[in-house]
Amino acid sequence: MLEAALRAEGWALVRAPVSDRYKSLTELLIDDYVRRLSRPGLDGSCYRNFIADWLYFERPMIDRFKGEEFSAQFEGPLVAIGDKTYPLGGFILHNLQWARLSPEDAFDLREALRVVVDRSVRKWMQDKDLTFVPALPEKPFPDRAAADAEAERQIRAFARFERPLGEI
Repeated sequence: MLEAALRAEGWALVRAPVSDRYKSLTELLIDDYVRRLSRPGLDGSCYRNFIADWLYFERPMIDRFKGEEFSAQFEGPLVAIGDKTYPLGGFILHNLQWARLSPEDAFDLREALRVVVDRSVRKWMQDKDLTFVPALPEKPFPDRAAADAEAERQIRAFARFERPLGEI
């Protein structure tokens, strides 16, 4: 089904040994990462800031949950046992200080946060009329600049300042 959907989107799919396919995909991803990280302006800055946390730790980050007061990050690679996956550990950031999590604490907190995310999204979606479409790689904006301008217009229409600008 995925193969047919990708072909319908114009993707050229070639059968190759797994190692060759993996190598080619990895090379394409690396090229795309470097291209995006090298972009000038706000796009490049957003990409660089998004992955900055990856550089703080020796282990790869597998999940990150950011709240107003706390940030929780979980390290991999994941260890699969039965139908569960377990992070190797994690960190909680609070007031510019880190607390390290053991694998057990990291697993428990990650599971709890995932439940809260699902519950919050389900509740939020109750009064929304959302249309879900197949999750295929796509470029959803024929005109990115126009789409960004429209998104900014919408934000300015609903966003309100809670205090006068002079008090900032």
